[in-house]
Amino acid sequence: MSLMDQFLDRKEIKLFFLLISFSIFLMSLGSISGSESTARSFYSTDSLFFANVFSELIKGYEEGNVFAGLKDWTWTPAFYLFPDLILYFLLRLFAIPINASIEVVHLGYTILQWTFLFFSWNILFKRCLPEESNISFLYRISIWFVLGGLFIFESRFLPLFLPGFHTGTWCLLPISWALFFTPKKSKAHYILEFLLIFIAVLSDPLFLPSFLIPILLYELFTNLNTIFKKPKLSISYIVKWVPVVLGLFAGVKTYSLLVKNNIVFFPYRYFEKSIFGNLKLIFDPSFWNSFPNFLGSLTGILWTLTFGCGILFFSLRKFRKDDNRSLNLDLFYIFSGVILPFFLILTAYVSENTLPEKVPFRYLGILVPSLFGLFCILIKGRVLKIITFSILIYGGSYLSSYLIENKSLKIEYYPEWISCLDDIGRKKHWQRGMGGFWTSAPVRNFSKIGLVSDYYEPDLSIRPWQNTFRWYQLDRNYSFAILNELDEEVLSKTFGPGAHKEECPGAKIYVFSTKNEKEIKNFILLKKADIDSWKKNTGRE
Repeated sequence: MSLMDQFLDRKEIKLFFLLISFSIFLMSLGSISGSESTARSFYSTDSLFFANVFSELIKGYEEGNVFAGLKDWTWTPAFYLFPDLILYFLLRLFAIPINASIEVVHLGYTILQWTFLFFSWNILFKRCLPEESNISFLYRISIWFVLGGLFIFESRFLPLFLPGFHTGTWCLLPISWALFFTPKKSKAHYILEFLLIFIAVLSDPLFLPSFLIPILLYELFTNLNTIFKKPKLSISYIVKWVPVVLGLFAGVKTYSLLVKNNIVFFPYRYFEKSIFGNLKLIFDPSFWNSFPNFLGSLTGILWTLTFGCGILFFSLRKFRKDDNRSLNLDLFYIFSGVILPFFLILTAYVSENTLPEKVPFRYLGILVPSLFGLFCILIKGRVLKIITFSILIYGGSYLSSYLIENKSLKIEYYPEWISCLDDIGRKKHWQRGMGGFWTSAPVRNFSKIGLVSDYYEPDLSIRPWQNTFRWYQLDRNYSFAILNELDEEVLSKTFGPGAHKEECPGAKIYVFSTKNEKEIKNFILLKKADIDSWKKNTGRE
């Protein structure tokens, strides 16, 4: 063993690597608010959905009924109950006694989710390769945290760090697969497997195809032939599938019942329409003509790398002493990182006519842990140690150059346009305004004078999506409108002349005149009547 190997093998050195990598990751979190483009994505309306829900629950609690805060919410197709919503709400509750900001909670969630994502995939890795897992653990987790830091510095793959972007599903999948692959199961194993699959598919129905497709393909390639040759094994094999089938069925059935409740409204739902009637679209030239564009994107490059690493592993197997467990895990990563994303891309086109290049990364986030898993199978021993050391050097150099360029590291997110809006609102005693989907949630969460902004479409209709009708039932008049997503001409026609505009960095503010008060009151009453009528027509009253 060389001096370099002896040096890198020392436990204190490996722990030092972990400390450095985690420090790089933590420092990257401070770069988010310093970059307007990154912060705009990180603190977008989508990622602030749970923050808005939590605020309404607190209001309900203050009014004497915490669950009143859930009434009239319009939800996403997925509940995101576990781990996303539960983890986020726990962090918000812990933040109350110490008066921690929303930014601190968001960043804390990022740390926990990125860490959970590693450990959940490590459970699968350890199930298949226990010895290698123990040997390479500290090297792999060090690389993982440096990668996470680099992703954040470069504003890449941000859905992996945020609540409500399907990353909870990517966390639960490998644990479920590891339970499925457990050779000798006790009753507790079967119960745990059932409960985990039930909760996972109830929380996010995307779990169903994401769990089944790699498992079915893997079983087809590795075990089906054995079952046919040895029929006696069929009974134990069927028993193996019982908790899976029951968990998936119970989760889908419970989801289908809960989305029909009269408290929270689900404008879009899973399992409402079948994709089988549109399967002919698979042969549509538009899909295949668009696929090269997808391959040229960053997500497409990840997909190609995953496929390439899997093929490379099988090509090198004659020159390596890898056992069948490594081969099988490599095969499984190909199914989870290549076949599954392709199926999801195809489903998006067949069901929603979404071209491959337009599929959001949030639906393909499994590419990152799958590719990382393939990398960990391919790279072992001395090469892994050297790569870990090299990546740490690169991450440290990147951080140093970032700081030398005098780029600020900070936690507080207070964009100039909201600061400007607060300044105007403070002088004019504003409380309530209107804006589009992407501008309203940041105002609600980051205004320092408590301004609120209600979501409206450009034609001033209410879109039921990640908002609550309770917002529109207030009697307080609107004082301003954020023009980034609203139509000035529609505002003028609806509320009459007399308004003027204020300029803020990156936003134009439409300021209502006192002459518009009557029209604004009539508009609010009209929206209340529309909501009440809709509730009555849908049996929600």
